[in-house]
Amino acid sequence: MNAHERVIKTLNHEEPDRVPLFCQAIMPGFERNLLEYWGKEYKHDKRYALYFSDYNVKRKLGFDCCWGFGVAPVKLPRGFLKNNPLPQLDDPNKIIDIDGRIYLRNPEFNMPWYYENYISSEEMADQFYDTYYSIEWEENSKFIPKLNKKLSTYPIDEILPCAHINSILEPIWEGLGLSLFTKLLRKNKTKLKKYIDLRTKIAVTGSKVLAETDLDVFFLCDDTAFKNRTMINPKDHRELIIPAYKKILHELNKAGKYAIFHSDGYTEPYFDGLIEAGFKGVESLEPMAGMDLKYLKETYGDKLCLIGNIDVSYLLPFGTTEEVTQSVKKCIKDAGEGGGYILSACTDITNACKLENIFTMISATKKYGKYPLKL
Repeated sequence: MNAHERVIKTLNHEEPDRVPLFCQAIMPGFERNLLEYWGKEYKHDKRYALYFSDYNVKRKLGFDCCWGFGVAPVKLPRGFLKNNPLPQLDDPNKIIDIDGRIYLRNPEFNMPWYYENYISSEEMADQFYDTYYSIEWEENSKFIPKLNKKLSTYPIDEILPCAHINSILEPIWEGLGLSLFTKLLRKNKTKLKKYIDLRTKIAVTGSKVLAETDLDVFFLCDDTAFKNRTMINPKDHRELIIPAYKKILHELNKAGKYAIFHSDGYTEPYFDGLIEAGFKGVESLEPMAGMDLKYLKETYGDKLCLIGNIDVSYLLPFGTTEEVTQSVKKCIKDAGEGGGYILSACTDITNACKLENIFTMISATKKYGKYPLKL
């Protein structure tokens, strides 16, 4: 069974030949160590590159699917930012995006990292949303024929690329900052809903474009939880965010695509709403945040494909290979029966992770994750 068949069968809650392996991303320091370890054994192959995403390293490691595809399905009108420039900061290494987030450039990474919020008042928030979101964005549909042509030759049987859907809540709270965001949530929910609705309209347009591509699996990444608790009350999440997700996923689900929700932290109280919205899976399942995989499988395993649960806080950086093997076996035992589980580190493979622990995670999954399970 190839990677594409294995992943799709699992998302359909059927047993493939073995438990699939998923990778969010690999940090540069870890990748450098990996390439040094492989040496001349590693050969880059352009077949495994798709637009701005390169899947060579993840394929060689043995993953079945991963993040990486980043073509935007919608965009601001041509010349709009030139006529409506974003604020500039004195520090040239810090940039502000249209959500009011300050990003810090880091030469080690291909993209800047979120630093802090720039917006500090309701008036500033209104200005950003009225300027950049209360307008008609353009569909970037011209890339669809080119993408589908590339996908016709891309080896999805070896590693499946997953695309991204526009998120909703994470960019709002990051732009406003938690203090202002919480204030609006408590005292001016109508204004917060306006921001959500504006973002949703653009995300819906984008999902209609993505539904026309030959990609099968999509992630909506919306980090909205802390360790052992959610970021917002699940009732507020059900009222404000789930209707937005439902609209965004409508076209994708109608086209037979698979949408997966990602957030770090303790997300289980959101699950009923995520199921209602139409998500086929949920990813991260951070064990150190209180995500009990056995309980999640027993409670939601017939409705959501579960992805993740291998600890990156301690296990993969500091644990032994035997501890990694035992963790893999436990995850497979707790969630693998009947399909519907994809094993993964619960976040990016960080620079701190040991090479031998990542190798062990992958090899142990392939050894103990064969169906029918015998653990």
